[in-house]
Amino acid sequence: MKRSDYNKKAPIFRARLVAEGKKPRDEQVWPEFEDWLQTPGISTCTTPSCVVFGQPFPVTLNENADGVHRGVCGRCGQLTVPVPVLEED
Repeated sequence: MKRSDYNKKAPIFRARLVAEGKKPRDEQVWPEFEDWLQTPGISTCTTPSCVVFGQPFPVTLNENADGVHRGVCGRCGQLTVPVPVLEED
């Protein structure tokens, strides 16, 4: 995904999530999985005792209402900080 496309789509998608979150629970209609804003990224485990410590892995990042991408190591279960990989324009 190009950075300019992401920068256009992300604020609109986040606003949609925030708006849904403000509705009563029984009235919330969340996007279907295939409609979620997704971007490619890289995630690296930072837990020294993990068998995959320091190894970058490609991931698909799902947009969150706060714009923060989160991840969990598939081996040790500790939190990671994934980084989006966007094409420059």
